[in-house]
Amino acid sequence: MTLDTLARATGRRTTRRQWIRDAVALAGAATVTGGLAERSQAGGRAPVLAAASPPMTPRIPTGTLTVSMPARMVSLDPQGAQSAEDSVRVAASHIFDRLVVRNPRARAYVPSLATKWDTPDPLTWVFTLRPGVKFHDGSPLTARDVKGSLERVLALKGPLAPLWTAVDTVDALNDTTVRIRTKTPLGAMLPQLTLFFIGPAGKMDQPGFFNRPIGSGPFRVVSYERDNELLLEANPGYWGAAPGVKTLRFKDIPEVAARVTALITGEIDLTYGLPPDQLAALSERKDIRLVGTPSWRYYFLWLEAKHEPLTDKRVRQAMAYALDVDTMVKTLMKGSGRRMTSPIPSTVFGYAPQRPYAYDPAKARQLLAAAGRPNGFECTMIWNPDSSPQDRELAQALLSYWSAIGVKVADGQSERPTWLNRLLKLDWDIDFQSTSFATGDPDASFRVLYTTRANRSGYANPLLDQIIDAASATIDQTKRKVLYAEASGILWDDAVAIYPIELVETYAQRQAVEGFVAPPGFPTFADVTVRR
Repeated sequence: MTLDTLARATGRRTTRRQWIRDAVALAGAATVTGGLAERSQAGGRAPVLAAASPPMTPRIPTGTLTVSMPARMVSLDPQGAQSAEDSVRVAASHIFDRLVVRNPRARAYVPSLATKWDTPDPLTWVFTLRPGVKFHDGSPLTARDVKGSLERVLALKGPLAPLWTAVDTVDALNDTTVRIRTKTPLGAMLPQLTLFFIGPAGKMDQPGFFNRPIGSGPFRVVSYERDNELLLEANPGYWGAAPGVKTLRFKDIPEVAARVTALITGEIDLTYGLPPDQLAALSERKDIRLVGTPSWRYYFLWLEAKHEPLTDKRVRQAMAYALDVDTMVKTLMKGSGRRMTSPIPSTVFGYAPQRPYAYDPAKARQLLAAAGRPNGFECTMIWNPDSSPQDRELAQALLSYWSAIGVKVADGQSERPTWLNRLLKLDWDIDFQSTSFATGDPDASFRVLYTTRANRSGYANPLLDQIIDAASATIDQTKRKVLYAEASGILWDDAVAIYPIELVETYAQRQAVEGFVAPPGFPTFADVTVRR
């Protein structure tokens, strides 16, 4: 729904502010069940979603799967200071259970530890847990562990804690029922729960617990050596289908060339996060299979809206028109990226395509002249090398394109600690980086990147704030999608940032690996088998 369609539907002229009020009002007390917005036909309650019983399977875990991730495993604590690291999430998804998981094939949120959930009102979520689930040490998993785990996330104030600022209370009503009450409706509850890992409440804060943590997931920890190796074995008491392999090994090989060599020699069975040149070489090998998928990850360029002359929307738009994105995608990404057409990747909920900025250096110069900068200007771009496959090549291309319209951009390349310090202090004109919508939902990213109170890029727009807050504070998914489309239009038209490329993640695996499904988010390997 847009302003025009709303006007036609109501028979009156609608301002943006009226549109926001109408959008929030229409959200009402709609409820969400299983990731779909529904309103019950009786009593205002949403019907519960019951999960089918785990599929009965004769599969017996056999063999070993060895995986090397692009980044080192810095921790096994999915609730603490490193919980936003992809490597931590991947490891945790095999050791711990979550209430809800995302089915990558159906793009839907489906039951896991929770068999069903209900939203009796927009501020209340009630989850019914799967009975009889046990931790790896044989102790029962109950609602008290869910309560303790969420309260630990909040208490540690780690990078995932902001996802849960709306939470008011968490109550264990009985062993298999958890009630979460929020201060305001939390529209992204289900996506956020995919990053919520549950451990034994009374043990997680014991010294050394996360050196060999106990979960209830499909694998249990045999050994863990930070920055080297994590060794897991199939959990014989797992409530779900048995894992495909008996042993799952994560081996740290951060150097790209070394990882590729390890894959070719059979030291590892699967890896990802490789640059295009390595993928091209691997594609020629008959013993290696490449599996690619559009991901939730993308490149963006923030333009500091409080630094002259980037305060002028025309200047920011000129910076976008100066870039030949199609050529960069074709010549530099070589299958590992595609042109982005929205502030939200096409794989993420709320995606609404915008009209791309065409490559038009003449128009860029006209906009600069109209903004009083006919001779261009000078500024600095900060960036952190090697955070994604083609950072260096893309950075050099960007500087070259801007130079062609008279904008001299100094190369502010620095290592991650220095880059991050400058980023947070707003000590930059342009910031070039890649990031990800970690839950497949825009809520957290939009709130922490684009609201006035976040102050991440100097851009402030009260209308945008209202739209983002309204999308966050309704559980009507149809209404949220409309609001994110409106927010995307503002971000795109105002050139708050330039969004050139969404990344395609390619997994390189040996032919013996079977059953792996490449997801847009972080991968899991419980269903993978290895044929030797």
